[in-house]
Amino acid sequence: MDAFRPLASSLVRRIVVVTVACAVVAAAVQASLTIRDEREAFDRAIANIAQTNVPLLSVSLWDIEPEAIRRQLAHIAGQPEISYVRLSERTGHRFEAGSAVLRDANARSLDIPYPDGRIGSIGRLEVSANPQTLYRHVAGKVGFLVGGYAALGFALCALIALMLRMEVEQPMRRLARFTAELTPDRLTTPLALERKPRPWRDEIDLVAEGFRKLQDGIQGHVANLDAQVASRTAQLQAALDEIRALTVTDALTGCFNRRHLDARLAEETLRRHRSGYPLAIIVSDIDHFKKVNDTLGHAAGDTVLRGVAEVFKEAMRQRVDWVARYGGEEFVIVLPDTDLARAAAIAERLRVAIERTSFTHAGTEINVTASFGVAECGDGDDAHGLIERADAMLYRAKQSGRNRVVTSDAQTV
Repeated sequence: MDAFRPLASSLVRRIVVVTVACAVVAAAVQASLTIRDEREAFDRAIANIAQTNVPLLSVSLWDIEPEAIRRQLAHIAGQPEISYVRLSERTGHRFEAGSAVLRDANARSLDIPYPDGRIGSIGRLEVSANPQTLYRHVAGKVGFLVGGYAALGFALCALIALMLRMEVEQPMRRLARFTAELTPDRLTTPLALERKPRPWRDEIDLVAEGFRKLQDGIQGHVANLDAQVASRTAQLQAALDEIRALTVTDALTGCFNRRHLDARLAEETLRRHRSGYPLAIIVSDIDHFKKVNDTLGHAAGDTVLRGVAEVFKEAMRQRVDWVARYGGEEFVIVLPDTDLARAAAIAERLRVAIERTSFTHAGTEINVTASFGVAECGDGDDAHGLIERADAMLYRAKQSGRNRVVTSDAQTV
C-alpha cells in the first residue's frame, strides 16, 4: 500500500524546490552584478590615481622625496578597492605599500611621467585589486539575497500550508472520516464539513453535494418512520432547546449570561490563537446607574438595562458578534475577526447611540451615557486576561470623566 502524504505537504515540498532554484539563479545573477560593480569601482579608483596621485608621485620622484612617495603609496593602498601598490623608478629602486601576498599578476600599470613634460617616464606604478573586498561584497549581497528568499519561501510555505490545511486538508479529512464510518444504520446521517459560507463553490463542495444527493435519495426510500414518535421527539427537542437557551441567557436583558460568556469567550480566544484572525472585546458600563435606581426605582433601572441591551444587539453582526451581561449594569461585547481599531470605532458608535437614545418608563424619559473599554486579544492572552485588560480600559474611561471609549493602547476616543 502506498504511503499517505497530505496535499499540503506535497505542495509545500514543490514550493521549497522552486524557491531554492530561484534563490540559486538569483544568487548567481547577483554575484555577477556585484563582480561587475567592483570592477567598475576599481577602474574608477585607477582613473582617480592617474589623475590625482600620479602627478604628485612624479614630482616626489623628481625631487627625490622618499617620505612623500611612501605617504602617497600608503594613501593609495588604503583604498578599499586596492590591496597592494609598487612603484619602480628608472634607477631600479622600488617603493611598495599594502599586502604583498595579495599582489595580482594582472595588476594595472601606470607610467610616471617627467614633471617638466618631456617625453618618457621616470617610473612605473603597479596597482593590484583587493580580492577580499570583492569576496566580502559578493558574500554580503548574495547572503542577503539568499536570506530574503529563504524568509520569503518560509513565510509563503507556512501561509500556503495553513490555507491548505483549513481549506482543503481539514474538509477532506472530515469527508474521508465520514466515508470510513458510513454504515447501513448511518446512511441518513448528514455530511457536515463545517466550512465557512462563501459566494462560490469548489470541488469539495461538489463532492459534498453528491453525498447529500445520494443520502436524500436513500432517505426518500425510508418510509417506516413513526409520525407520533417524530412529533414527540420534536417537542422534546424544542423543550431541550428552550432549557438550553434559559441556561445561557440573561432573563432580564435577553443577552447571554456570565456563565455562557466564560465558556464561549475561552473558545473564541482558542480559535483566535489557532486561526490567527483578530479578536476584540468591548466592556461597557452604564454611567451613574445607581442614581437611576435610587431616583426612579429598580423597575426604571431594568427598563434602561433592557434598552441598552437592545442597542447593543441591534448593532451586532448576526451570527458573528455577540453580547453578554457581565453583571449589574456591565456588558461584554465580543467581536470575532475584528482588530482593535475597528472595535474602537464600533464602541464609539455604540456610545453615541446610547447617548442619543431616550428610554421611557412610566411616562418618564430617561437618558443615560455609558463608558467603554476596548482590548484586542494578544498572543499570550486567555479569556480571563483579555477581560481584565478591557476592564482596566473601562476603569480608565470612568476615571477620565465617563461617557468615552478607551482602548488598550491607552488612546481615548
